[in-house]
Amino acid sequence: MEKLGIFGGTWEGRQLAEFCQERGFLAVISVATPYGARLLREDQYLTVHAGRMDGQAMCRWIKENQIRQVIDATHPFAGQASENIREACKALRVSYQRLLREESQYQGKEQGKEQDNGRGGGSSSGDSLKGEIFWVGSVEEAAIFLERELACHQERKALLTTGSKELFSFARIKEGADRLYARVLPSPEGLKACREAGILESHIIGMQGPFSYQMNFAILRHTQAFYLVTKESGRPGGFQEKVDAALDLGCQVIVVGRPKREQGKSLAEIKEQLEKEWKGQEKPAGSEKDSKSGSKGESKGESKVKREILLVGMGMGALGSITWEGIEAILGSDGLLGAARMVKDAMAIREGEGRKEGLTCITYHPQEMLAWLERHPEVKRPVVLYSGDPGFYSGAASFMECLKGKGMPYRCRIIPGISALSYFGARIGKSWDKVKAVSLHGRDGEEDWSLRDQRERFVLLDGTERLRFLCRELIRLGQENALLWVGERLSYPQERLISGKPEIFLDLEFGTLLAAWVIPASS
Repeated sequence: MEKLGIFGGTWEGRQLAEFCQERGFLAVISVATPYGARLLREDQYLTVHAGRMDGQAMCRWIKENQIRQVIDATHPFAGQASENIREACKALRVSYQRLLREESQYQGKEQGKEQDNGRGGGSSSGDSLKGEIFWVGSVEEAAIFLERELACHQERKALLTTGSKELFSFARIKEGADRLYARVLPSPEGLKACREAGILESHIIGMQGPFSYQMNFAILRHTQAFYLVTKESGRPGGFQEKVDAALDLGCQVIVVGRPKREQGKSLAEIKEQLEKEWKGQEKPAGSEKDSKSGSKGESKGESKVKREILLVGMGMGALGSITWEGIEAILGSDGLLGAARMVKDAMAIREGEGRKEGLTCITYHPQEMLAWLERHPEVKRPVVLYSGDPGFYSGAASFMECLKGKGMPYRCRIIPGISALSYFGARIGKSWDKVKAVSLHGRDGEEDWSLRDQRERFVLLDGTERLRFLCRELIRLGQENALLWVGERLSYPQERLISGKPEIFLDLEFGTLLAAWVIPASS
């Protein structure tokens, strides 16, 4: 059976793959790494291949999968990959279409705000605290530019966000290599590229983007970077948020401009084209219920899965702490479930894009959510909303257990948000790889607050009384000189950060959106 072939583990590639699954178009997608494959889900309509391919391997893959049309959704800077794909399609006489990422029309200012940038003396006498943008033609040019700057300014540091594939260009910077930080995907390939480029392990930031303005601001401030090196990656790559944060901190931004303009179509145009060309294709056996046999179709091997439920992390609350994938899920949903605050925020996102239709269910109890879904079979794309990251002290685990216990025919997929732990750590300049996470949200817990193990603690709280309980326990068990950072309404405009010993917090008042970072007295 002929299929559509998609190249690219980009945001656009994933969107196109999900579009094919929704429409029932047979497709295969090739991504470069196992990490990219984990961001996709296979089913009867979509097959995922992980691993880089040269031209010959591409030809074999196209033949073996009986691909009649190829969509090249690789990264705008992956010029060699696109060339190999075009040549393979030409040799096999297979239709080729380039999917173009929307170019970012940068709407910011080239002179940032004058403010306390928190870089601890990153500028010397005569330096301006106003950020500037410098455009270069390649990553190699960016490396040469940065090498010259670091040689002239011994106290400055740089954050590299060009991706791991071309980090080798920065290996030339021998003097001051300890002043380079790199943000890459948290994959073995990304970590290996950092090591080969001479990036210190303590200077590697492994995270999946795109990132909000707040997160970019926090990471730049944490690293005390004076230079940000990035590619003009467009809206899906979070280019605007990255540059805005850098300029507002007074950073110098080195931007690698897009390669020469290509011929191709946008994601929306490609989708419209596929609707016309693939709508009537033959479906795989068992993929659709036989209209003549009615419900008997299920007994003939049809999948019992009714629909997929997306569990979406809303981050800490502000729009910037939701990933683009989470926003896309909310915009594409026809049913939102979750606590009132989560649903209200998600509806605001939908209304901002002119999408007011769709049902809502206000509850945080899994049983009530599942009962609501059973009552509303017309909801085909349900999204369950959770604060923070669904994998971090979240109700998502209870929902999954409830679903499993009832044996209900739903499939779940988790879309993470930015957790309070990673945000808070970046906000106060602390590494979170060794901290112990504790939740006192609605519980007293059984934590040893004598902190004998000398490990720092990140603590989720639900208000002033729980914070006072924590402080009293620290004082009672000999940690009266411990240092606490308390964060209230993290990521919101009203965000408040206070540091001090436990005693000072006994008389202060806070709201319910609260977290603390505890540093043992003798560490």
